[in-house]
Amino acid sequence: MQPEGSVIELCHVVEDFDAAVDHWTRDLGAGPFFVFDVPVLPGQLYYGEPTEVALKVGFGFSGGQLIELLAQTNDGKSPFIDFLADRGPGLHHVMPRTDFETGHARLSRAGFPVAYSGQMPSGERFCLFDTYAANGYYIELMEMSDAIQGSLALMEKAHAKWDGVTDPVRGMDRLAELAG
Repeated sequence: MQPEGSVIELCHVVEDFDAAVDHWTRDLGAGPFFVFDVPVLPGQLYYGEPTEVALKVGFGFSGGQLIELLAQTNDGKSPFIDFLADRGPGLHHVMPRTDFETGHARLSRAGFPVAYSGQMPSGERFCLFDTYAANGYYIELMEMSDAIQGSLALMEKAHAKWDGVTDPVRGMDRLAELAG
C-alpha cells in the first residue's frame, strides 16, 4: 500500500476500451484488469448541475501503481467527454492517497472547482477537481473504505501472481477467488 500523500492511481480516458486494455497488458505489462460497467449512479453532479454518466472501467496494477482505464458509455455531461473532445484519449486524472475531507479542503482552498462528483453504491464519496488548466489533468478524491482498500489489495495480489498472459481481462467477481 502506498503511503499517505502519494499518487496511487493514474486514470486514462479512452475511446476504444479493448484496444486500451490490449496496449496496457501487452505493451506495458500492466494487469490483469478487473473490468465492470458502472451504471448511472444517483446524485452525480457536473460542475454542480445534475448529470447522468455511465462508464466502463478497468483497474489493474503496474508494480505498485494502480491504472484505471475509463470509457464513458453514454452522452451525459462529464469531464471525460470534455477531455476527449479537447485532447483525445490519455491521462485524465490522478488520485492521491489522502483523507477525503482534508484533500477536498486543500484543493478547494487552492481555488480548483469540483468538475464531477457522486457517491458509490456502497456509500463512498468521490469527486474530480478541475486542475486541467494548471497541470493538464484532473485530481480525483475517493473515500477509501475498508472494502475499497480490500479490493485494491486483491488486485495488487493478482498482479503479483499474474504470468502476464493468462486472462488479462477479468470481471470484478473474480476478486473473490483471490480472497481465499
